[in-house]
Amino acid sequence: LCLVCAVPLRGEEPVPPAPNMMPELPRVLNPVELKPGVLEKLNAPPAKPSTPAAPANKIPQVLSHEVLDCSLTFRYYAPKAQQVNVSIEGFKRPFQMHLDSRGIWSLTLDPLKPEIYEYRFKIDGVDTLDPKNPWVKDSLEPGASLVEIPGNPPQIWEALDVPHGAISIHSFRSKARGDWRKFRVYTPPDYDKHPDQKFPVLYLLHGSGDQDGGWSVVGRANLIADNLLADGKMKPMLIVMPNGMYPPQPGAKPDFNSEFERDLLQCVVPEVEAHYRVLPGNKNHALAGLSMGAEQTLFTGMKHKDQFGWLGAFSNGIKDEDAARFAATLDGANDNLALLWIAIGEDDFLLKRYLKLESILEEKGVRRVSKITSGTHTWRVWRRYLGEFLPLLFRE
Repeated sequence: LCLVCAVPLRGEEPVPPAPNMMPELPRVLNPVELKPGVLEKLNAPPAKPSTPAAPANKIPQVLSHEVLDCSLTFRYYAPKAQQVNVSIEGFKRPFQMHLDSRGIWSLTLDPLKPEIYEYRFKIDGVDTLDPKNPWVKDSLEPGASLVEIPGNPPQIWEALDVPHGAISIHSFRSKARGDWRKFRVYTPPDYDKHPDQKFPVLYLLHGSGDQDGGWSVVGRANLIADNLLADGKMKPMLIVMPNGMYPPQPGAKPDFNSEFERDLLQCVVPEVEAHYRVLPGNKNHALAGLSMGAEQTLFTGMKHKDQFGWLGAFSNGIKDEDAARFAATLDGANDNLALLWIAIGEDDFLLKRYLKLESILEEKGVRRVSKITSGTHTWRVWRRYLGEFLPLLFRE
């Protein structure tokens, strides 16, 4: 027998096939031989796998902040905490939250005015951001989460169904510090559809402790501009939002104004004009800011009136020790400035500086639009100021 192909060799008898080596199947019993209920079990469909029981220590899903008809509910999972509070912008004292059987602390507030509110939790005396909320106040040291109560009708800073502009982020090497810094540029809707059109530009400055994202992330400058443009209330413009913070260097006296001035004029403005279609001349360039940015606006803007013909200072003024230096920059203000717009809240801690600014401008006979409004030193004031300021710019 050939071992390879199992063909009989010449002269050999054929080898009979090998018997079937599979074991004989068992005889099927007659149904009458089965125990009661066995056949039903054999014919039943397969059972679905059972869902394993949730472990006793599983953390429940928590909706940390919920807005319903202008009412605001906060929740925080902390079963071992002794006390949980929530501090909310606009309220002097924190609110005590209440613990339920699942380990969730909660609090529901009465209807609030439409606004963007800052808040933070305090767990047994330790401040913390909302771990379930990605919307955080943009700053060098983020310390608050944000939640929005929408209005009816909508507020000027809300995202509405209108054409929207774009925000681009640029990096540059600082000539004042030598480090890499950023600025953001808002371009109006349809900017790219009109390649031959040039635009005026507003350089918009944040306050101390914030950075280049402050006016877009928290201040909603882009949405305010979108909504005003959709209503035909402002002229299309670029809005440039630089980082104006220059933390003190070891052994050096902080000088926000001069370092900012150098980077603005030698870095930011040339970079913007190299990459965007900007109309020339001070009549097409504006400078405005809040708090620290207002101080930078007053000193840099007045010093360079030939480059910035529109100035806005929100919630700041002039320190007594800087009064003489500032007054020396006011010559020719009425000839070069199309608008100087200043405002502050009546409960702002910088009101004294604002009143000093007013007295200097009055003494020098500088034309201006000025107002003292309700409010404190907060974004809730500055969003409204920007909504008033933008429609005034670049008018003939």
